[in-house]
Amino acid sequence: MPARAYTTCMRPWTSETLYEARPWILISAGALLGIGATGWSLAIGYWTVWRGLSMFAGAALAIVGGIILQLRQDYRARSKLRRVSSR
Repeated sequence: MPARAYTTCMRPWTSETLYEARPWILISAGALLGIGATGWSLAIGYWTVWRGLSMFAGAALAIVGGIILQLRQDYRARSKLRRVSSR
């Protein structure tokens, strides 16, 4: 595989701050979507399909953010254990 083709497949570098903030951004956006859809429907008095979908999308974003956080914690705990046990 030529070097050019290999580098185009790689993910671009992400700063540490953005890397750490990404799951919290997803959780916050999901919470805002869910609370916004609920508040809007309560204010209007009925649900529409689009508000229901935005509620579902908000829940999905929050769940994905939580999964990312949990996977990172598990990975860091395993890698720390490997570093400590290899000494």
